[in-house]
Amino acid sequence: MVTSGAQVQHGHETPFIRQFSVFLPNRVGQLSELLDMLAEEEVQVAGICVVDATEWAVVRMVFTDVGKARAMLARHGVAFTEADALAVVLDEPAAFRQVCKILVAAELNITFAYPLLLQRDEKPVLVFHVDDEIMARKVLTKRGFALLDHEEM
Repeated sequence: MVTSGAQVQHGHETPFIRQFSVFLPNRVGQLSELLDMLAEEEVQVAGICVVDATEWAVVRMVFTDVGKARAMLARHGVAFTEADALAVVLDEPAAFRQVCKILVAAELNITFAYPLLLQRDEKPVLVFHVDDEIMARKVLTKRGFALLDHEEM
């Protein structure tokens, strides 16, 4: 089931999910401290991907409550950015490959992908960040893929 979001200037729906890139010093225990802060404020992590670098780590995260997560990160002075992303339900073993082929055929680049910790109807869900979410949403829904929003997580 495709969920509709709010409309933007050109008549397109807004992306279904927001993904946060949290910047942490690359030191032992930083991720654990972040997860403790989130737990203390009852902010649920729906998906996570850690990209390690020499001095900083980028922790890509999806939360079930975007507003609460944004407020908590800002209140604690945690550096972060936000980006639009798609949450695609993979309803069969070959679905990931199919999604990639559909996006390549539409000349869309996948900048990153990672699984959600939550499932939809016992099916895995992958987060995709692409260079054009509006086009990606159109081609994927046209091919029958279900995309989730935060309310469905």
